[in-house]
Amino acid sequence: MNLRELRNKRGLKRKYVAETVGICGKHLNDIEGGRVNLTQKVAEKLSKLYQLDIEIILGMYKEGQSDG
Repeated sequence: MNLRELRNKRGLKRKYVAETVGICGKHLNDIEGGRVNLTQKVAEKLSKLYQLDIEIILGMYKEGQSDG
């Protein structure tokens, strides 16, 4: 499962997640698609939002990179 699939599974809108972690929707879209780097700061915020260990978030990010 990648980050986009996780967000969709949890029923969260891209705008909500982006605003919660402090980035724009396009940037979140690019992160989920593996087109831009996931910074430690954003990974930590996603980890807190999704209540998952940061290593799981990083693994999902890598999954999104290989999907693109």
